[in-house]
Amino acid sequence: MKILVTGTSGGIGGAFAEVARDAGHDVTEWNRAEFKRGDALPDERFDAVLFATGTCPVTPVTALTDERFEDTMRVNCGLFLRIVREVVSHRLYSSAGARIVAVSSVSAREGWSGGAAYCASKGALSAMCRALDEELKIRGIRVTALEPRHVRTKMFDGGAGRMGVDPGLALDPVEFAKDILKGIERP
Repeated sequence: MKILVTGTSGGIGGAFAEVARDAGHDVTEWNRAEFKRGDALPDERFDAVLFATGTCPVTPVTALTDERFEDTMRVNCGLFLRIVREVVSHRLYSSAGARIVAVSSVSAREGWSGGAAYCASKGALSAMCRALDEELKIRGIRVTALEPRHVRTKMFDGGAGRMGVDPGLALDPVEFAKDILKGIERP
């Protein structure tokens, strides 16, 4: 299976790329450097896409600038839309269709102090996935948002205390990656 993965410099994307390669899949990594340069996606046909790119500013509303809010939305939602648009517009998916999975968060439905930008972006990402799934299923492309409670990553470690979460309750990123791969491999 040919899989495009974003966010491989972080916990979930990096763990997924390693797990997928170990399972014999052909993985192409796409990270913020490519996004920032405005590079086009490789001209390949993907069976699956995992969007694991994200940012999580922990900022009280009194300090949340428009720029920080807009950057959070751009990274957590805008980059996902860009990938989907390129995959669909340039037919970068196999003739059998594709699975596109975005790592959202339980924060799409549950708020926490200092998380307004992050929660808004993850809520928008989950809603966007539902709309895109409806639009693209005619092409054989299924779009899903995963909303894990908490996954032990640097991003989580940076905000766990502010969210009031016991870090011991967070999922291991490798175990979460294995679950994601099982879902993608399922017919």
